[in-house]
Amino acid sequence: MPHFRIVEVDARRLHSGVERTSQELAYTIAKGSEYLAQLAERGVNLGIANQQMQFAVAISTSYFVEIAKIRALKILWLNVLEAYGATPQFPFIEVHFAPESQDNNPNTNMIRAATQALSAVVGGADRLYILPANAALGESSTSFTRRIARNVQHLLQMESHTDKVSDAGAGSYYIEKLTNILAEKAWAKFQEIEAQGGYLVAG
Repeated sequence: MPHFRIVEVDARRLHSGVERTSQELAYTIAKGSEYLAQLAERGVNLGIANQQMQFAVAISTSYFVEIAKIRALKILWLNVLEAYGATPQFPFIEVHFAPESQDNNPNTNMIRAATQALSAVVGGADRLYILPANAALGESSTSFTRRIARNVQHLLQMESHTDKVSDAGAGSYYIEKLTNILAEKAWAKFQEIEAQGGYLVAG
């Protein structure tokens, strides 16, 4: 299984609202950096270690912020790899819907799923999980809610062809500016975290 990734930097629980996005990013790369450090201590080549890693992030309904967050994560991780002297390689990012972004109204969730999914794809997600529209109710998914969740991805890929564009947000002044602001603030916070001993990872 050459594309199987065994190390996941699970940053979903670090999501705490759009106003704390730069902090979320800082702790995400700090956690990833700690994984790299621990693997290096065990004699694992950093290039190989990075190829076996993936990031799991949560996104809310703030369309442009979530696009910029994913793009900023890519930039930040390249900076981390450069600091380690490893070969620069974009991180593999899987995206999940933040639980608080789901409503008790399945119809509302179906509409939100489309915009949330699009923000993830435009941001550059490699893998996307779309919740069934009735997930927030604590119910089991139905054939209809599973079909709609699948169809959102089919529409984005097969009709909108979003998978054919490497960086759909490139060239947008607002997205580029927002990406840079988040990346700069997150990098400054990351340096503070590292100065205080880094991110504590169990194990």
